Amino acid sequence: MIPKLAPLPKVLHETIRMRGGLDLITPTLDLKSGVLRDCVNYDISTSGGYRRIDGYERHDGRPVPSNATWGQLVLTTTIGTIVAGDTVNGQTSGATGVVFLVSGLNVFFTKAVGAFTVGENVRKAAVVQDVLASATITITSAQTTAQYNVLAANVYRTDILVVPGSGPVRGVAFYNNDLYAWRNDAGGTALVMHKATTSGWTAVALGWALDFTSTVGQIFDGAAITGGTSGATGTVSRAVLRSGVWTGVGTGTLILSATTGVFVVGENIRVAAVTKAVSGGAAVAQTLLPGGRVDTDQGALSGGLTGIKLYGADDVNPAFEFDGTSYVKIKTGMTTDVPNTCKIHKNYLFLSFNASLQFSSNGLPYVWSVIVGAGEIALSATITALDVFPGSSLTAALAVYSEDSISILYGTGSSSWQLTSYNQGMGAKKYSAKGLSSSYALDNGGVIELKTSLNYGNFDDATLTHAIRPFIRQRNSLCTASLVNHDKSQYRLFFSDGYALYVTILNGKYLGAMPVFFDVIVNCTTDGETTGENAVAYFGATNGYVYRLESGPNFDGNSISANLFFNYAPQGESRYDKRYRKGSLEIQGSSYIELNVGYDLAYSDTTRVDMESGTTVTPSFQASFWDTFVWDAFVWDGRSLAPVEVEIRGTAENIALRITSDGNYFNPFTINSLILHYTMRKALR
Repeated sequence: MIPKLAPLPKVLHETIRMRGGLDLITPTLDLKSGVLRDCVNYDISTSGGYRRIDGYERHDGRPVPSNATWGQLVLTTTIGTIVAGDTVNGQTSGATGVVFLVSGLNVFFTKAVGAFTVGENVRKAAVVQDVLASATITITSAQTTAQYNVLAANVYRTDILVVPGSGPVRGVAFYNNDLYAWRNDAGGTALVMHKATTSGWTAVALGWALDFTSTVGQIFDGAAITGGTSGATGTVSRAVLRSGVWTGVGTGTLILSATTGVFVVGENIRVAAVTKAVSGGAAVAQTLLPGGRVDTDQGALSGGLTGIKLYGADDVNPAFEFDGTSYVKIKTGMTTDVPNTCKIHKNYLFLSFNASLQFSSNGLPYVWSVIVGAGEIALSATITALDVFPGSSLTAALAVYSEDSISILYGTGSSSWQLTSYNQGMGAKKYSAKGLSSSYALDNGGVIELKTSLNYGNFDDATLTHAIRPFIRQRNSLCTASLVNHDKSQYRLFFSDGYALYVTILNGKYLGAMPVFFDVIVNCTTDGETTGENAVAYFGATNGYVYRLESGPNFDGNSISANLFFNYAPQGESRYDKRYRKGSLEIQGSSYIELNVGYDLAYSDTTRVDMESGTTVTPSFQASFWDTFVWDAFVWDGRSLAPVEVEIRGTAENIALRITSDGNYFNPFTINSLILHYTMRKALR
């Protein structure tokens, strides 16, 4: 009689969804399987899953390196003396290209101008190297294609230079489709404003300032002026009235784009031989003191100005207005006229001077007289940030942050402003406050959210990042910048040790936070939209470069090292062993990638699970990046959505997944889920 076989244990499945982000403090058994104990260079996708972050690359207005295209020339018998970096040309076609790789008879090039013709001589300068046999790309490997994309990008990358000068980039602003950056000059004697152009960074001319008094007629932008006594001349790019009216006793400043001769005190300023005002002295070239940190805002003020203007403050120089051509220093009348921050709110320009909040006249950023509606509100602590809450002309409010307090400015204008203390003990670190769906900032305790509410008081607050408190505690005094990414619904913080924190919020709901580590130090940021409504973001670094975020597959040509280390998951039975058999990862992306996937068992307890000798095992609340139990290292060629089957071997009461990647040619990809296959075994004793 054949004995009856015992039934095979049933294979069970757990779907681990990649949700929750990093958690450093919650006990293991209280966490879901998809929560992370360690990670770097991933963020949380609003559609679900963990996404390897985008890269960044240097920018100065010249072509974006990652947009590079490349071609292949196959020569007939010899490569001659062609090497990477050479420029080759077709003798008949006149086509040119810059070589980035030579392999056998194959010459790979980028920066193509024109099209090479089969059968023509290929030359380096005027020296013939060989005859062209083919100009068709024969590369079919997804990996090789991705690598060559990076090599071609590197050719463009070397063209892009630092912002001229010395020290860190001290400010960046994306305004009216143009990118601007501020950096000290080479000697550290002045702060210089630069613009990114197709030929690189170009210093912005700040023009000359000519003060005037005793107006008897308006001087318009674009007017040609002449000094009645000196005969000096100038072209007005901006006529700034600071007090009074144009038709009598007005005072102000003319910003000149060009000038000849020297104006003298008390002479008549004439337009077409008609006196308009009296000169206050010589036209003075506008310069900026070095140092500081430029904080900017953009807005349209309706007091006679047209269009959106750029406003800024840097804690060293007077505040300014800039329209792409004219740079106007704003004089508030303060003895030390060097504001820290600026913000446009309800048709007023707000500036902070330590613990003093000041505002211009309605719609008139040049006018700071109490008589015509300007004013000051005193606070008890230094203001670190200003942030506007969206709303109607009646409901919008201004959040005024200090390090340990928050106040809310209500009202519709100077006659109705009311500053209300909202929270004592909670505040914002400098450079950290930004608005997304709500106002977000870094407090001593973590990232806080301040949002409008139907409750009495109109606002609610919450600390979002309690679960990563150890990470925050190490860096809450290191914040250098922040920005928001509306496309990814993220608030981002940057720190002086190279780390950043990407916080994802979807429809007002906190999805989690994940750390990022850059190989340069972010010192300032800007974000905006192009005329085509494409979101852009840039940062200025301590090394003098400006970089474009969400650009390219790497960190300015360097590898992105990324990892995910998950919580130890017991599949619902923390006191039973399981035999782990297989996993199925769902990955979403658009190009070639390589991943190393591994796991740790039984809290990495070497007394209960066989591990290789010499293995370094760290405590269960940190990631153990030893190489035991690596169950697959695989490549993926860019299908938009595909499962990857991998084998698992081992028996334990729990398992922690580990995923790593390291390369400079992998475009971003998203890991959506893992389906874990296992069978139940005995209970632990």
